[in-house]
Amino acid sequence: MNHILSAFSPVRNLKQLFIRPASNFEVLDGLRASSIVLIIILHSFTIYFAANPDLQAIDFVDASGWQLAWVWNSEKSVDIFFMISGFLITGILLRQIDKKGSVKLGNFYMRRFLRLGPAYWVVIALYAALGLPNIENLWANLLYVNNFLYYKDQAMNWTWTLAIEEQFYLIYPLLLLVLVFKTTRPLMWLWLLWFASFIVRFVVIMSDDWLRTAPGSEIVMNPDFHAHHFSVLYDNLYTRYGSLLSGCIAAYYYFHHEQALRRFLNTPLGRMLGLLSLAVVIALFWIPVLSRSMDGMPWFTVAYQTVVRNVFCAALAYLVLVCLEKSYLSKGLNLIFANRLWYPIAQLSYSMYLLHVFPIVILAQLATNAMKNFPERYDYSHFEAMSLIALYSLPITILGAMVIYLLVERPIMNLRS
Repeated sequence: MNHILSAFSPVRNLKQLFIRPASNFEVLDGLRASSIVLIIILHSFTIYFAANPDLQAIDFVDASGWQLAWVWNSEKSVDIFFMISGFLITGILLRQIDKKGSVKLGNFYMRRFLRLGPAYWVVIALYAALGLPNIENLWANLLYVNNFLYYKDQAMNWTWTLAIEEQFYLIYPLLLLVLVFKTTRPLMWLWLLWFASFIVRFVVIMSDDWLRTAPGSEIVMNPDFHAHHFSVLYDNLYTRYGSLLSGCIAAYYYFHHEQALRRFLNTPLGRMLGLLSLAVVIALFWIPVLSRSMDGMPWFTVAYQTVVRNVFCAALAYLVLVCLEKSYLSKGLNLIFANRLWYPIAQLSYSMYLLHVFPIVILAQLATNAMKNFPERYDYSHFEAMSLIALYSLPITILGAMVIYLLVERPIMNLRS
């Protein structure tokens, strides 16, 4: 009984929110925290357009140019979460294999289920209580197959990421056990599967007439194409597993080839790859791929859609290894992403992701009504309104996430320890 009471103690759980364990991968905290902030900014902009159907979102995308392209490219933050998940899960599995010679699959699946489930169920219950769209399909969320539904039929359509992660967690431990115990070169097979993910994405794109021929701006201009793109290419495990495998491969090098990895990172080639990886990550956030200025290059759209997620996550995973091994560039990157200030947001990032759409939708509607009904008082430009929605949504989301973290998420983590 004392153990249960201690697990649910708000005081204890609040302290754990700010005390970073020595075993934490510090750079991952910064990546998780910055990613959820970017997602809130992106959804503040996109949901505002949904609340104002008379606005042409493409005009704002075009006007953003290179300076604000990072806003529309912030959807890559989801790939950052996938890469981190692959890295952490591979570390957990490899440590079990090294220590016990196998993986207790039942225990692994139960721990993953309890890690993601309880907070998710609370938000599902909130969504159902509010009577929001497609609640009749919440069964798919409970079974983590909501990404199998067409985009317009999904309830809580931002939670497709959880379905992909749970599906990956179901398959990957079995795959890793086969590779470790039934092959002589498991790392080679992981690389082959990673390269195969490029082929999968290319085949999916080329076999779909609409995806193959439509410019990137069509995603912004045509809601039907957005839904089609989302359902066919965007939210499927087989088109996104490369992002997860990027983290898995990085973890395999870190846990099983650390000495060789450290030596390589400090060679001229290793340092050059570090600089190249940093350039790739920055470039993929700043290229205005959704702008109409890119419409005259259909070959670029196909190539970009084929390689962008894997290349982005591979570059980021390499930079994570650079930071963990205190190699070239690590001092500057760790100064930014390993800062202790990121830790509480990183801890809250899962609950923040689950909740963030609710305050954004409410604030977007309030802002729209206020600007239409009281234009002399709320004389904001649309860009200012979107920015204010993001600014206000962040602390509201943090407060809501703290409630779920302190009363649901952290207690369950305490009990399963």
